[in-house]
Amino acid sequence: MRKKFNYFIENIEFKYTCKILHQNNIFIKLKFTLEQSFLIKPFFNDVISASVREYILIIENLNNKIKVQFLIEKEENPILYDYISNIDLDNIWQLPSINYNNIYTKKLTFIKSLYKPFNLVTDRFENSKRNSIFNIADACAYAQQFALNPNPNYKYFDGDIGGDCSNFASQIINAGGINTTNTWKPYTYPWIRVENLYSYLISNNIGYKISENNTLSQGSLIQFYSPKTDRFSHTGFITYELTNGDYLYCCHSYNKLNYPLSAVFPIIYHKLRAVKFY
Repeated sequence: MRKKFNYFIENIEFKYTCKILHQNNIFIKLKFTLEQSFLIKPFFNDVISASVREYILIIENLNNKIKVQFLIEKEENPILYDYISNIDLDNIWQLPSINYNNIYTKKLTFIKSLYKPFNLVTDRFENSKRNSIFNIADACAYAQQFALNPNPNYKYFDGDIGGDCSNFASQIINAGGINTTNTWKPYTYPWIRVENLYSYLISNNIGYKISENNTLSQGSLIQFYSPKTDRFSHTGFITYELTNGDYLYCCHSYNKLNYPLSAVFPIIYHKLRAVKFY
């Protein structure tokens, strides 16, 4: 993908943490967090890009021989990641025969049941034209400041449902000059939920959907469709446009700072939608 977009990365730095989640006589379940930072050349000399990636590893220690039995990355498959995070190691022998489709079905049914009452409430928006001028520079500055280290003045959502991506995106939008309302404020559903945030922005003429024929731009809100969850399930914010046609974005849940869009789209996410602010 880098070759296609004609860029390379330099000044690569890594930092990692490893935490034992559970262990028994044979298996150890670990959470491995990898922080990576780098510079994208030839476009920037001082704009840092970074990401935080979370993995679950299940390691077998049998007869003093170490073997990785299972490895899953959170962003690539959040539902399976959550399932493996919570599975009892005493049942680890079931891994080869697990019905993953059944896991997805149960999880998606639960998520959709949560969204139904959300939509009943949040579809009743003010629906009034707002004469606002969105300050892209202020929004981008906020996004970059708090991409890797969340603003302590806000609650950080790090659960297995939803995550913090839309909560962070709403903070960015607010930093760009869009005022809160009784409907959109911390921590209402339009503030913290992917679908509800999108509906609120469009319904209230705060922003408009960018057609598929148009290119993205700095200051655009982007939302990713995941085939694993069968919905738009993740939100990010464009902070830079590159002359090679790529973009850099910031987000939470899978914390990223000025990260190349081409590294996740369409590799992990098969399609996206975007909102540009008035």
